[in-house]
Amino acid sequence: MPLELDISYSFQRLLEKSRTVSGRLVSRQLTFIIDSFLRSRFEKVSGILKKGEEIAIIALGGYGRMEMAPHSDVDILYLHNGVPDAKLSQIISSVNTFFYDSGKEVGHTCRTIKESFRYLDDMSSFHAILDSRFLVGSKELFKKYKTEFLDKLPVKYATRYNEAKEGQLSERFLREGRPILLSEPNLKTDICGLRDIQYLYWREKSVSPIQSLGGLALLPVFQSGEIQALEEAYDFLVRARIALHVISGRKNDRLDLNLQPEVAEYLGFGKKEELQTVEKFMNILYSHQKNVFFTIRLYLDSIMESRKSGSGKDFTYEGVRFSHIENTVFPPNEGNLFADPHTIYKDILLTFRMIQETGFRVSGSLLSEIRFASHFLDDDFRYSAEVNGEFLNILRNPKDRGRILKLMHECQVLGALLPEFGACTNFPLFSYHHEFTVDEHTLLILHELDLLDKKEFEDKDISLVYEECLKTEILALAILLHDAGKVKEGDHSEYGAELAVSVGSRLGLSEEDTDLFRFLVEKHILMSELSSKRDISDKVLIRNFARTVANAERLKLLYVLTVIDTKSVGSNVLTNWKKAILNVLYENTMDAFRNKRPDEEYAHGEEERIALCKDLVVYLTEKEGQDTKMAKSIASFAYSVMPQSFLKTVSNRKILKHFKAIAILSQEEKNDLLFDSEQDPAFVTVEAVSRNIPEILLDLCCSVSSEGLSLVGMQSYAHGEFQIHILQITDSQGSGNIPPEKISRMEGKLRLMASGQLQRDKIAFERTEWNPRKTIPESIVNRSVRFSNEDLTDTTIMEVRMPDMVGLVYRILRKVFEFGLKVSYLKVSTSADYAYDSFYLQTAEGEQVKDPELLRSLEARILRIQPEERMTGELVF
Repeated sequence: MPLELDISYSFQRLLEKSRTVSGRLVSRQLTFIIDSFLRSRFEKVSGILKKGEEIAIIALGGYGRMEMAPHSDVDILYLHNGVPDAKLSQIISSVNTFFYDSGKEVGHTCRTIKESFRYLDDMSSFHAILDSRFLVGSKELFKKYKTEFLDKLPVKYATRYNEAKEGQLSERFLREGRPILLSEPNLKTDICGLRDIQYLYWREKSVSPIQSLGGLALLPVFQSGEIQALEEAYDFLVRARIALHVISGRKNDRLDLNLQPEVAEYLGFGKKEELQTVEKFMNILYSHQKNVFFTIRLYLDSIMESRKSGSGKDFTYEGVRFSHIENTVFPPNEGNLFADPHTIYKDILLTFRMIQETGFRVSGSLLSEIRFASHFLDDDFRYSAEVNGEFLNILRNPKDRGRILKLMHECQVLGALLPEFGACTNFPLFSYHHEFTVDEHTLLILHELDLLDKKEFEDKDISLVYEECLKTEILALAILLHDAGKVKEGDHSEYGAELAVSVGSRLGLSEEDTDLFRFLVEKHILMSELSSKRDISDKVLIRNFARTVANAERLKLLYVLTVIDTKSVGSNVLTNWKKAILNVLYENTMDAFRNKRPDEEYAHGEEERIALCKDLVVYLTEKEGQDTKMAKSIASFAYSVMPQSFLKTVSNRKILKHFKAIAILSQEEKNDLLFDSEQDPAFVTVEAVSRNIPEILLDLCCSVSSEGLSLVGMQSYAHGEFQIHILQITDSQGSGNIPPEKISRMEGKLRLMASGQLQRDKIAFERTEWNPRKTIPESIVNRSVRFSNEDLTDTTIMEVRMPDMVGLVYRILRKVFEFGLKVSYLKVSTSADYAYDSFYLQTAEGEQVKDPELLRSLEARILRIQPEERMTGELVF
C-alpha cells in the first residue's frame, strides 16, 4: 500500500468501529494517528540537523486540543532556535508534502520564541497558541517556549480578546428574542455550537491554569453537574461533526436537511428512511444545545456580578425574596428560593409575574434555580386551580407575554404546565422554509405578539387590526398550541384542536373562550391556504369563509395570527405579495360582515351546525380522500349525534374514526364494543364505542381505577343505540406515560364487565399501586356539591368537592345513575388529596335537571360517600 494512503486507511478502519463511541475519544484517536505519522516523518528527515540546531514541532488549535475530525486542517508550529533556512525548508517541505499527498490540509508557521511575540495581534492566532501541544523534536526547546512565551503572554492581549469574546457571547446569549435552535445548524459557528463553548474555555484559560473543559467545574459559579452537561454537549457536537465529515467527504460543519438522515443513521439512531430516526437525533442535539445555552448564560452573569461593587439589593415580591443588580434579578443573597414544598407552585408562578411586572432582565442563576425547581412540578401543579389562575393572569397582562412564556419554556415550567406544548420541545420541522424547531418557531411568534403589544410591530395596518382585538390572551394560548399537533402524523391542525379543547377545560376557560381557542388552533392555516390557492374575490368563497369564521372578532384574531405565524417561519417567507393577498382576504371578509342583513347571523345555532357539517365534508374529501356521497353521510351522522356539541368539540379526524367504529359494530352482531387508545402529551386518550351497553361508563371508570390510573376528563355522546365515550387518563404521577400492558389489562377487564363475566364492584375500590401521599384528615376537607343551570340551556353542571379516594368518580356516577340521569361531559381535577370534579347532567330526555327535590337528594347522597363504602347490586338502566 502506498504510504500516502496510510492516513486515510487508518482513519477509515478507526471510524468503521467508532460510530457510537464518545466524540472526543474518536477525535483523540484521529489525532493520535496524525501524530504517529508526523513523528515518523520527522524522524526520517531530522538527521540533517547538527548539534545545537533544535526544532520542536508543536500542534496548535483544534489539533493541539486533540479534537481532529476526518477533514480538519492540521495546524503546526515549527519552533526553532535559529536553524538555517535551507534546513528548515527541507524539513517543512518533507512533513507538509507528506500530509498534502495524504489529502490533508496543513496550516503551518515557522518561528523562534522571540518571533512568536510578533504574531499575537490576531485573535484566531492567539486562541490557537493557547492550545499548544508538544509533538516531536526538542523537548527542551518546548519547555523554554512555555516558560518564556506561553507563561509571559502580554496581559493586554488577553484582556482585549476576552472583552471581544465576552461581547460576542453576550450578543448571542443575552439578546432576547433571538432563536437558539435552528433547523440546519452549523455545528461549529452557530449559536450554542462548538465555537461558543471554546470561547468560554479560552476566556477562562487565559486567566486561570485550567487544562481542559472539565476544569471549568472548579469555578464557583457552576453547580454540580453543570459542567458535566456542558462536556456531554461538547462531546455530542464533536461526534456529530465527525459523522458530517465522513458523510460529506470534506470539511463541512453545516448540518443540512438532506444530510441529517444519513448522519442520524451513521450515529446509530436507526434507518435513515424512517422519520423517527432524524427526530431522535435532532432532539438530542437540541437538548445538548439548550444545556450549552444555560451554562454560558450563567457564566456571563457571573462576570457581570463580579464587576458590580457590593452584592445585589434584596427585595420582596408578595412574600418571595429576590435580589437585583441594576436591572437584572438574581436569587436572594441569603436563603434558598422554592425551598418550601407547600408554596413551591405559587412561588414559581409569582416569580414569573414579578419578572413581567418589573421588566427585570433575568440572570442565569435565577433561571437555573427555576429549572432545578421544575423537577418537582407534578400532576398536581398542572391541575392546580391557583396555578392555572396565575397563568391566565400572566396571559391577560399585555406586557411581555411572549418574553415570559419563553422564560417559562426555557426553565421547563411551561412544559410542566402545558405538556401539550412541552411535547414540541426540540421537535424538528423537516421543511426548507422552516428555519427553526416547533418550540423556537412558536416563541418567535410570541415575540411578534410582544411587539404588537408595545406598538412596535413593523406593519402598521396589522397593528391597527390588533388594537381592535379582544381576548388576546386566547390568541397567546392559540399561538402556544397552533403547531402542537405536529408531534403526530396527519393533519396537525385537527389534532391541535383536540388538544385545545382539553387544555381549555383544564385551565377552566369558559365554553365561549374554549371554542375560540379551538377555532384559532384548528383554522390557523386556513387564511394562508385560501389566499394562496383560491380566488379570494369569489363572493361564494368569501361567504363560506365568513360562515366558518362566524364573526368579525374571530376574523381579526385569525388574521393577526396568520401574519405573525407566517413571519416567524423563516427569513423572507412573509413577502409583500403574501401580506397583500392576506389583507385582501381579510378586507373582503370584513365587508361581508359589515354588509350582512340585520337578521342574518353567521354560524350561530342551527346555521353553525350546518356550517360545521360543510367544513367536515370539505375535510373528508380533501384530507381523507372520501368521495362526496360518503362524506355527506358522515356529516349527517355527526349532525345527529347527541348532544349537539359533538360537532363543535370533536375533531373531524375523530368524527371519521367514530363513524367507522359504529359502521363496524353495525355489521358485527356478536361484537358490542370497540376499544382504542392514543398517546397524547399529557395523558392517554381512551375511546370506547359500544352498542346497547348503558352501564359502559361505570365499567370504564372501574377499569381505570383498578389499574391505579387517574381519570382526568371524559366526554360522552350517543347515536341511536350506540354510545361514544372519550376518556383522558394519566398515571399516578400525571406523566401520561402509561405502559401498554396496563391499557391492555384495562381493556380486558372492560370487556369482561360489559359481558357480565366480572362484577365491577369487585375491582372498583382496590388500589393496585402504593400511593405515597398522606391522606388529608377528613375534618379539614370542606365537602360540597353545587348545581348550576345558568351556563347551558340543556345541561345542569354539578360541581363536586370531595376528599380524593379510590374509585371516587365511579362512586359519584353510581349515585347519578341511580336517579335516572345522564352524564355528557366530565372534568376531573385533583389538588393534593382534594378532588374538584364537574359533571354535566341531563335528564333521560336530554334536558336540564330542574327538580329541586331530586337535586337535594342527589347532593345528600354524594356528600355521604365514604372511602370504606362498598356499593352492591347492579343498576337497572
